[in-house]
Amino acid sequence: MKLLIKAAMISVFIVGVVFAGDENSFRSATVGFEVTRPGSWQFVTAEQNVENLKNTKLNDEEFRQLVIKYSTVPLVAMMKYPDPFDDLNPSFKVNVKPFGQLKGVDPKQMLTMVSTHFWRLFQDFEVAQEPTDAVVSGIESGYMRINYSAQTVDGRTFPTTFELWIVPRGDYFFMIGAGTREDETTGSREEIQQILNTVRIQL
Repeated sequence: MKLLIKAAMISVFIVGVVFAGDENSFRSATVGFEVTRPGSWQFVTAEQNVENLKNTKLNDEEFRQLVIKYSTVPLVAMMKYPDPFDDLNPSFKVNVKPFGQLKGVDPKQMLTMVSTHFWRLFQDFEVAQEPTDAVVSGIESGYMRINYSAQTVDGRTFPTTFELWIVPRGDYFFMIGAGTREDETTGSREEIQQILNTVRIQL
């Protein structure tokens, strides 16, 4: 169980190659998932993700190295501004994972298990929204929100809000993560919600 949670945690940080049906939309017939990015946002490549990981400082350096080493390609990821961006770049990322031993576990409980690991990773970690019920693409899901100070390897710190959704679908679940500044000066949670509203998942 702990291995599955750690694998899910690693997935939160991973972004990668995107296959888009057109310049604004991503569709995967394999997993029945679709999302549309705002016209001003950018899809993210695997190379960009690796550079972002290298520039991120976590309290737990061992975990940071695991994140870099065992990164898996996500379903889709996007960010608001082109790299390089000299501030916290709002992002939206989606991974799909098999339930495995977590099959039948309530999404809110899964989020609670995930949240117990965050305190090791980030400075000033706090839960801003306890795991609660949510609906994504008409599917009963779980949602939580945390605040923390994101640090870069050059010593800069950015007050960050991270939102996380777990959306079950059969033997798999979608893990959707989104990050913005707490003060929303570079991008707003409303923008994230607008992207989330474009998500379509086939049952």
